Amino acid sequence: MAEIVERHKERTDVYERLRDILDKHPVGCPPGEEISEILKMLFTEDEASAALGLGYIPFDLKTISERAELPEEETRIRLESMADKGLIFARKKNGELQYSLLPVMPGIFEFPFMKGTRSEAMDKLATLWKQYLGKLTKQFGSSSMAFSRIVPVGKTIESVPGVLTYENVEAMIENANAVGIAHCACRESERNCNAPREACMLFDETCDFLVERGFARYLTKEEMKRKLIEFDEYGLIHQVNNAQNKITFICNCCTCCCGLLRSKYVHDNPNVLNTSGFVALCDYALCTQCGVCESDRCKVAAIEMSDDGPVIDSAKCIGCGLCVTGCPASAMKMIRRDIKKTTAKTNKDMGMAMLMEKNKLQGFMPYVDSTARPNKK
Repeated sequence: MAEIVERHKERTDVYERLRDILDKHPVGCPPGEEISEILKMLFTEDEASAALGLGYIPFDLKTISERAELPEEETRIRLESMADKGLIFARKKNGELQYSLLPVMPGIFEFPFMKGTRSEAMDKLATLWKQYLGKLTKQFGSSSMAFSRIVPVGKTIESVPGVLTYENVEAMIENANAVGIAHCACRESERNCNAPREACMLFDETCDFLVERGFARYLTKEEMKRKLIEFDEYGLIHQVNNAQNKITFICNCCTCCCGLLRSKYVHDNPNVLNTSGFVALCDYALCTQCGVCESDRCKVAAIEMSDDGPVIDSAKCIGCGLCVTGCPASAMKMIRRDIKKTTAKTNKDMGMAMLMEKNKLQGFMPYVDSTARPNKK
């Protein structure tokens, strides 16, 4: 009996150690019964043990096996199994495979749902994630740095002077090396609406990895731009990572399913996302007072119809541009917002700002240093 209890303790300990490492990422991974159960469903005990040797930048097999204190071949088998399940990232550089941890979101939550297939296990995971995401996303971002930001489609801001490259989603697509698309984990999990499920846009190394492992498919850049217009017509809000240098995702979001939008509007997290640099304005001379902007296009209750036409609450408006693209009279337009929120220069800067404000930087550093051995007792 004592032997059985000890084995159970060791098994629980490896998952708690993995959760603790995931919690050191800027996104975090707070404790909870749901995440403990999720990790046990996703990772075998052997896989979790190997994952303890990973960092948040890709390490080679030798480094990982040393950090995990496991034989190299055994480590490789476990890493490949996790990569095939979308639980860790893998790439080949200079002919050598490298692996790294994924954050809980975007990463461990999303990738297993991206194939769009369902099973009894996936249904159970969806239930657990629904319970856990409120806890997780409530801590996204910090008072000085949001996790994501809203971007309108380009045609809504063409007439605005001084639009920057990182504010123009089409320009960001054009600058990417590889582009692709996968099923949206939030809609696959929540299933609250009939919006397109294949709507998560991916870029560069993450795109290559997910396509190679069967989670996504490549698009041409023109196909992606057309998809963006299609999603805009559905009334989906476009969200990207909050950095200027490189686009890593475009989420085409609905307020009923999206974990990030729900974090703001259901779980009252003001730090999760930034508005775009623009706000809606109505040209009353053109307005026919049809009410489409209020009833069909605005997803955040920022528009209220008056006798003259729509009144826009700039404090509520997130600058998504849906009212502009949906206005049949072309009466709505976007103008530059007076107050702009901070967009980090790089993704690294974004993460560092969050870590420093949350006093987590010291705990994070061993997971971006291949010479560190944080798991040795």
